[in-house]
Amino acid sequence: MKRGASALMALAAFGIGWLAAPGAEPAGTVVQARKDRWQLPDLPQRPDHVARAMALAASPMFEPEATQAAAAAQAAAQAEDLRWRAAGVFGRGHERKVLIVFAAAGKAPVRLAVGDKVPSGERITQIREGEVLIRVGNKQVPLGADYRE
Repeated sequence: MKRGASALMALAAFGIGWLAAPGAEPAGTVVQARKDRWQLPDLPQRPDHVARAMALAASPMFEPEATQAAAAAQAAAQAEDLRWRAAGVFGRGHERKVLIVFAAAGKAPVRLAVGDKVPSGERITQIREGEVLIRVGNKQVPLGADYRE
């Protein structure tokens, strides 16, 4: 019984010590609470290259070139397209004619005979099978030949 009594005494001492012990101090905060509001920064966005290009094109930095380019484009649009070509020869015998077509859209083709002037101002002297001769100064040259000297 001595053993049982000593075990009981040890258990009682442990219980009294545990109950009589002062309470643990409350743990202090390691970091104080923030007073300001915390917010994540905005994520980077993919750049809008089209908007940047439009803003750059509309900037006053390019104003002199833009007005010059617009004036040149307007002058080119207003200038008459004087290019033309002989599309073909038709008719029989001495009644042959040449069909002249223009590069400008909407300009009607012209049928010319011997004695008429081509759009560049030279007079037609002869129309043969597949060849039109024009007078340049005192020379008679085929249409399309390089007659400049």
